[in-house]
Amino acid sequence: MNQEIFEELLFARTLITGTKGESIFHVLNYYFIEKAIPLSNIISVATDRAPAMVGRYRGFISYLKQNVSGVLEIHCVIHRQHLVAKNLSVRLHESLHLVIDAVNRIRSNALNTRLFAQLCEENDEHFHQLLLHTEVRWLSKGLCLTRFFALFGTILEFLDTKDKILKQNLMKRKTDIVYLTD
Repeated sequence: MNQEIFEELLFARTLITGTKGESIFHVLNYYFIEKAIPLSNIISVATDRAPAMVGRYRGFISYLKQNVSGVLEIHCVIHRQHLVAKNLSVRLHESLHLVIDAVNRIRSNALNTRLFAQLCEENDEHFHQLLLHTEVRWLSKGLCLTRFFALFGTILEFLDTKDKILKQNLMKRKTDIVYLTD
């Protein structure tokens, strides 16, 4: 018998009922039952130490340990986006701020937001609005950048009538924005 350990992504599901520990456990448990996999096959679980995951009485881990007593809990979350964010060059930092300026230009005014959504619809875009980022987490900047680049052409078209200088600067920094998005 092969004694190698493998790491695999079994599934990804949307949490419809909420993000509490019990809900997370029920989704996992249902999947294991559906696929006839014994919960005892779980050796360890990596978490981000969020309360819903590690709460002593109602966290996901507590529910899991009721069924798998020997499961090992590991706190192991390193976002590569967070690591790179601490060392952005001046140029990339400026490019990031151009993106933030453009998002704020569109999202800070209700009329601009509606006009941009209408333009997205006319251009058959998959998304009709930009995401705002939060300064607290680089991950939200990554999501903001991904959406921004998905709508890049429409953003340039919108800025053509609102802020030509910002449009030109974004066009000059397109390769930086692509790099940051990746």
